[in-house]
Amino acid sequence: MRRLVKDVILPVAVAVALAFVIQASVAKPYEIPTESMKPTITAHDRIIANRVIYRVRDVERGDIIVFEPTTSATRTCGDTQGDIPFVKRVIGLSGDQVEVKGGATFVNGEEFVIENSIPPDYEKQWERVPDDQLLVLGDNRSGSCDSHQWSPDPFVPRGNVIGQAEVTYWPPGNLKFLN
Repeated sequence: MRRLVKDVILPVAVAVALAFVIQASVAKPYEIPTESMKPTITAHDRIIANRVIYRVRDVERGDIIVFEPTTSATRTCGDTQGDIPFVKRVIGLSGDQVEVKGGATFVNGEEFVIENSIPPDYEKQWERVPDDQLLVLGDNRSGSCDSHQWSPDPFVPRGNVIGQAEVTYWPPGNLKFLN
């Protein structure tokens, strides 16, 4: 019995405890419910979010982030999935002026291109991104419920960011690094 505890039960208990600690503090898996990030991430892909990265560096334009949705986001997009975090790409940082026109996205007057993103079929200009806030858009610009639709507040507080989407791991054919 002692050998069973030492050789089987104890290692399994340690492995389970480590898995819980890692998921709670380092990396967490999420399933993507919509096509808002298509073609980068498609519906039902599973990703891993790095929950530590933004403790050692700031959020950067172009990062794909996982975040808790704001009241404006859940009111506009609906909360049919419960308390599921959103996954979008950071387009505007504090102080940035963002505009979408002619099928292109501009940040501070310069075109900001995301390779393979689906061009928007709308035009919009936001006020400058406030301090400690982010403006986020899906790569499927017109098919994403994101800052272009959220009202009255289109921005995500920096404190709502859970982490950076690092990798798509499921289905295996979609395995890729995201950032």
